[in-house]
Amino acid sequence: MRAAVLKDWKQIEIRDIAAPQPGPGEVLIDVAYTGICGSDVHIYNGHNPIARTPVVLGHEFTGRVAVLGYGVKGLSTNIRAVVQPLESCGDCTPCRRGSPHVCESLIVIGVNQDGAFAEQAVVPADCVFPIPDDLADETAALAEPFSIATHSLTRGRISAADRVLVIGAGPIGLYCALTARYMGAQTVHVSEPNPQRREMATKFGVASTDPTQEDAKESLAAASQGEGFDLVVETSGVRAGFDFAIEAAAVQGHLVLLGFPSGGTADIPITRCILKELELIGSRVCTRAEFQKTLDMLTAMQSGGEIDFGSLIAGARPLEDLDRAIHDVANSAENAKTLIKPV
Repeated sequence: MRAAVLKDWKQIEIRDIAAPQPGPGEVLIDVAYTGICGSDVHIYNGHNPIARTPVVLGHEFTGRVAVLGYGVKGLSTNIRAVVQPLESCGDCTPCRRGSPHVCESLIVIGVNQDGAFAEQAVVPADCVFPIPDDLADETAALAEPFSIATHSLTRGRISAADRVLVIGAGPIGLYCALTARYMGAQTVHVSEPNPQRREMATKFGVASTDPTQEDAKESLAAASQGEGFDLVVETSGVRAGFDFAIEAAAVQGHLVLLGFPSGGTADIPITRCILKELELIGSRVCTRAEFQKTLDMLTAMQSGGEIDFGSLIAGARPLEDLDRAIHDVANSAENAKTLIKPV
């Protein structure tokens, strides 16, 4: 089969490799679409500490079940499916406590195990979620990044009374804003310096503020009726984003940290957090239940006509374009999700 192999950092090669075979409890997926994530950019550039080479990237994907490994039940061949790309050990403390998504030896398909920038991929059967009949494959490919939003807002204990601010309106930030609105938040706002991304947020009915403008803080204060935001989700990972989030948060507000800072560390004004009694909450990937909840949400959004999902997708490009597409994502040349269609 054809696969895009990251043979070394910043070096992708399209190769013919042996098709993977499912073992016991595994499933072979014929890949339909795979989304390019910001984390793929970090891995490509050698900035992910758990990634290795050579590896086939790609963890946001849909396809059809081609072959069932021995012992797999509850699935059948030829069904359309989306994959949650997480494998847990089942034995460590987080796994025993019911949080396998933060397993101490978590494997992420497409990061430290071959993924789906290829014609086929093998995954554990319990990672496979059937796609509802009325949900398009391209839309289902957004389930994994949207599930990150579902988990972060759940971690932040979102409620209908909340005023929500999202720092950064890249794909994940926009998904957080749209999910917060779906979950019934009283107010949803984004802070984003990129005018194209602000325009995208506005297109979906989400108010936005340019944090580089002198009146940005006053604008956000007005948007929160002078009380600050009850829940702030930081997706940018930059110092300015952290500072802005802390200042915009209400006293005793919840601040969910989702964006990875460059180098893994960031200066945060902790004294300000203490004085405001802010809760700083880390968020990473999602649970199986939240992944299913996200699929249900996307289906409801589509059936209700709430979102034009086509506008969230920049388009589908062939496997041979992956290297260029990663560069486009890295340079923000495309503000919607870029999909790769391997076949």
